[in-house]
Amino acid sequence: MPLFSRRRTGLDALLSRPRPGLWEQFLARPCIFLAHKLYTLRRTVPAQPLVGAVSVICVSDTHNSQPVLPNGHVLIHAGDLTQSGSLRELQEAVDWLRTQPHPVKIVVAGNHDLLLDTNCDGQRETGREDAASERKMIDWGDIIYLENASTTVTCANGRQLLIYGSPRSVRHGNWAFQYPRSVDVWTGTIPNGVDVLITHGPPRAHLDLLQLGCTHLLRELWRVRPRLHVFGHVHEEAGTEWLHFDELQDALERTVLAGGGLWNLLRMVKTFVQSLLRSPAEAKCLLVNAAVVGGLRDNERRTPVKVMI
Repeated sequence: MPLFSRRRTGLDALLSRPRPGLWEQFLARPCIFLAHKLYTLRRTVPAQPLVGAVSVICVSDTHNSQPVLPNGHVLIHAGDLTQSGSLRELQEAVDWLRTQPHPVKIVVAGNHDLLLDTNCDGQRETGREDAASERKMIDWGDIIYLENASTTVTCANGRQLLIYGSPRSVRHGNWAFQYPRSVDVWTGTIPNGVDVLITHGPPRAHLDLLQLGCTHLLRELWRVRPRLHVFGHVHEEAGTEWLHFDELQDALERTVLAGGGLWNLLRMVKTFVQSLLRSPAEAKCLLVNAAVVGGLRDNERRTPVKVMI
């Protein structure tokens, strides 16, 4: 027998708690739960790649890990390259990405990448005040780093893509590039005609546990309607989802934003039944929550997502 037995602390119990089951999810928010279940039953026709399709490799929230990446025309990292945002961590992550063979590499920061946020200067755990000089030391090489900015890239097959990237996410704690949930930092910021949108945080009601995403980003997504939106931040919702920007999607989002409600649920049921009477339309936008790290202890590693657009 061991000489000492490890006591189960409150943090251990929190990290080891089981994920809520379907019954617990229903009891917590019954109308939202049922509305979302209906939404997942919708008939979807994935958007077909355009002539001159390009392959895009999507990763996010690697947190110092370096997963094996498949080949592709474009490599996108949607933030949280590091765990604590130090110069050493950032340069190691950048060096790893620079060694990848993808002709186009695009990166945005995440809330853990503290050194890259000028508003965090002097506030990091190290207490160092030379953040500006450290930022200048990062050797990005052929990587395109986007911070609330856009770029047009030409892929190997000659196709051009307009890409916008932002590190912003809704505030939760004292991290980088974050803003209060009530503040609209998105309206009118994303250029018209954007092909690929990269944000660290998700839009509300989609791949965000139905509560952690940003409502203002969701509205901007409806306005610009990119072919591809890559994000991360919410590890537990890693995956893909097609958007149609139609009545059924609107009904779900209204239910989520309102916190449920019987009338919203009834509207959702009506809209879902009506959708069954029509031929399904081709989807407009693919959402990718590309978080690599997952699990309650961040001990799971997911495969990067490869899509064609």
